[in-house]
Amino acid sequence: MDVRGSRARTVTLVLAAWLLGAGAAAAQPSYEFWPEIDTWLRLSPAWRLSLFVPISKNLETHYREGNFIPQVDYAFGTLKFHGRLMDEDLARNLRLFLLRGGYLGGRSLGDDAEEYSEHTVFAELHVRHPLKGGILFSHRLRSDLRWLGDDSPEFSKRWRYRLMMEREFDAGRVSLVPYANVEAYYDSRYDTVNRVRAIAGSSVAWSWRTAIEVNGTYQYDSHSSTKEILALSVILHLFFDASHTP
Repeated sequence: MDVRGSRARTVTLVLAAWLLGAGAAAAQPSYEFWPEIDTWLRLSPAWRLSLFVPISKNLETHYREGNFIPQVDYAFGTLKFHGRLMDEDLARNLRLFLLRGGYLGGRSLGDDAEEYSEHTVFAELHVRHPLKGGILFSHRLRSDLRWLGDDSPEFSKRWRYRLMMEREFDAGRVSLVPYANVEAYYDSRYDTVNRVRAIAGSSVAWSWRTAIEVNGTYQYDSHSSTKEILALSVILHLFFDASHTP
């Protein structure tokens, strides 16, 4: 019996059940569309730079928010798993650990940031475990240092923990990577786990330079005026490799 895989599935089911129970008690959800462009530059097998530009739009009120997220990744450790992740350009021998650091700048669009403004410095640790059937299971622990507002920014901290499963299917030059994840957020402003987010989707790649990712998100936030969000994300991934020769 795969004890590690069994524990991972148990924790995932518990978080999913908590999420569904919270959602059942919430009000009418808000429907949103989240388009995004992610650009990746691989410098070496260990180092990678990326830039995310996501936008969120409420489909009922047409309120919009935009973010600018530069990041740097460092991957290390031996992992007996060869494949492709949803944010990888090519199949390769994956690393056991990944460290990521970056900055998030966000603001509401069209109102001079009167409703929302954020500056965040964050750090992430990813740990990957292969399971039977070619499934890759991963943990992500993320720490956010946040400054909300422009005139007198409010400082707060947030801890986020995510469980994720993904698997690659390939047919010729086309790679399909379906995935699902559940993430819990602890916010120091409320001293509690106030948000849980569940995402399911897939990325499709037909060349090493380009991939399209589509997913659906359910989010519950006990301390937000909008407690439930249902969102559709469409993400264009653009990959570049400093050492790649076409």
